[in-house]
Amino acid sequence: MRALASAFLILSTVVWPQLAAGQPSTSSWTLTTLKAQMVPAIWVLDGNEYVRESPPQGENFLEIQGRLTVPPGALLDPMALSEIRVRNTRSAAIAKPQSPFVVGLSILTCRYLPPETRAHDLSRRIVGHDGSLGLSRDSASAPLTLAIEGSHVDLCMAFAGTGRMGGSVSLEFAGHSFTIPLTPMERPRQAAKATADPPTRPYWDGLLSSRATLIAGLCLLILGLGTLAIWRWRTHRAFLPARHAKSPDDPDVATAEGDASRSPGYELVEPERVSSEHCRTSFVRVGTSAGPGKADFEAALRALQGERFSDADTLLEQAITKGLMATFECGAWSMRGQAAAAIGEIPRAISYFLKALGGPEVTAQAALPAAMHLAVIYRELGLRADAVKMEAVATTLKSVNITLDPEVNRRLKQSTQAYRRALRATHPTGLKALATRLLHRPRSTSAT
Repeated sequence: MRALASAFLILSTVVWPQLAAGQPSTSSWTLTTLKAQMVPAIWVLDGNEYVRESPPQGENFLEIQGRLTVPPGALLDPMALSEIRVRNTRSAAIAKPQSPFVVGLSILTCRYLPPETRAHDLSRRIVGHDGSLGLSRDSASAPLTLAIEGSHVDLCMAFAGTGRMGGSVSLEFAGHSFTIPLTPMERPRQAAKATADPPTRPYWDGLLSSRATLIAGLCLLILGLGTLAIWRWRTHRAFLPARHAKSPDDPDVATAEGDASRSPGYELVEPERVSSEHCRTSFVRVGTSAGPGKADFEAALRALQGERFSDADTLLEQAITKGLMATFECGAWSMRGQAAAAIGEIPRAISYFLKALGGPEVTAQAALPAAMHLAVIYRELGLRADAVKMEAVATTLKSVNITLDPEVNRRLKQSTQAYRRALRATHPTGLKALATRLLHRPRSTSAT
């Protein structure tokens, strides 16, 4: 009896911990950085490429993103899509839970696997940066199950429109519940205008009131008197004898001051404008990086991420000169525009961004940063028509999920405002140009 007890004690202290150590823990996976938002469209795999899928008219998709991490030794059993459910917290007690109709990974933007697999194709897989996600079924009639491989994946789930949403949603995932705040969706500019209250009176009603007529008359009178005073002053000055005739060897003070005020090596030019070729609505896939300039392109990307903008611009110029695929050359011009904007060279940034948008094969990943930067620049320059065109291009590409950093946006506005002031100083317009021509007309130096 004592021998049997000793054997049982050895088994419980030596063998059982090893068996327990071989079983991974099912509670160590985590689902973090969750966010939920309503989106107007998603990108779903169709054959060998992703296509844009939109909901029925007047509805949106609910998209939930989060990082699913499974550390080494942990276990996340494959789960059926029907076991993943979401509820609207506005009416959680009566709302029917919904399961995602597509799942996928976030690779710059959310990319989804198709919602159905065929009988002869019982599994599909999408590969991310540090893991992969797969959908499979045991048979043609079995439910779809989700499984991941790797340390972590950036998971995306799309649900059909759930009507009017509250401030948050409740997600059930693998037996755990999460409450996720709902990020409000930006209203399109056209929709905001359409919902504005219609005017109750004609816009010209009261425009020509007696008070407005009096103010307009006074302004015209002051303008006329000012013009007359300048003309009389110049006429009187023309008949005065010249004090001395300036020698050709005397320095021109105005010219010297003007040259001193300019920055050496900087040529101020008018901004390029948007044309129809820059306002496309269809884009191509990125493809595979290739060409003699591939190494310089990759080095430039690292320099740009490290905020070494001058080095990045030089490397991108070398990559374009050596040769890149058309889609990557489009991306190189967009990146050169970002580098130029970051160091305050607004005219060059405009030129590079327009070259990216006007290329033969333009990708959405290159077009969206270019359109967002140009929209801000043209707004600050007062070129509203060009800004509206670029905002329309950016709205078309909102599903790419690329945003302009607030700090980058602030610096871009400051640089553009400085460029606009310098442009106005060297290219005066309107009344300022008229006054300059009147006050700086050359005097006659001959005396009778």
